[in-house]
Amino acid sequence: MPIAKIGDLSLYYEIIGQGQPLVMIRGVGSNVDHWYDQVPALSEKFQLLVFDNRGIARSSDPGGPFSIRDMAADTITLMEVVGIKNAHILGYSMGGMIAQEMALNHPQKVKRLILVATDCGISLRIKARPEATKLFSEMIRLGTNEAKLAAARCLFAKQTFENNPEVIQRYAEVSLQFAASQKMLAKQWAAVTQHDACDRLQRISSPTLAITGSEDVLIPPQNATVLAEQIPAAQMISIDGGGHLFLIEKPRQFNAAVIGFLNGLST
Repeated sequence: MPIAKIGDLSLYYEIIGQGQPLVMIRGVGSNVDHWYDQVPALSEKFQLLVFDNRGIARSSDPGGPFSIRDMAADTITLMEVVGIKNAHILGYSMGGMIAQEMALNHPQKVKRLILVATDCGISLRIKARPEATKLFSEMIRLGTNEAKLAAARCLFAKQTFENNPEVIQRYAEVSLQFAASQKMLAKQWAAVTQHDACDRLQRISSPTLAITGSEDVLIPPQNATVLAEQIPAAQMISIDGGGHLFLIEKPRQFNAAVIGFLNGLST
């Protein structure tokens, strides 16, 4: 099992495919295995570095609270440990916040930047609908499998529940294999809710793409608009009919958008 030692921290990682390096960073409670709809397609074009964030799945918890900036430092050090000088960076949800800090604090390490279903933080955050906030907050507070299953209501688009329940079932099965503890969910959520990069976005120099799902109720699409407006020369894509997990609801559209942008094609 590939493990990178970073001080008191042990990070599980995988390197898959050939080509330009693409580092992919997960969101709250999820791990490497949740990239199941991305790895087959993207590893044909790029060398992927995927990993479990600190305290998640096969990675260790060094103890104490941590910030988004701390997780960005974890990722930068992991790149150095495995010999990646610079790379494209793709961050999903909380991972998008981590990716922003990487681009801001280590611009020489970040070639192209893809911010997926994310926001810039407290100052300009467009908040979720109250019902979505309640479901997600209950998942963080309780950490039970029942609460996690209930929170799926704010992760997927309505049409996915109605027409593609197998998408939700597969995600649930993967999530239960290395279920995040309530303690770690709370620590990650604290980092997310305290994050704020909004007043620094103008400093991001990497070519940037913000991708959102048109039906995302957890991190509403207007957040991607904010990112595209605040980051110099950034582009934005909205994937029709996708919820917060549009990358597995609409994997072909998402993967095609990623490949096109990283190959320098206009979106």
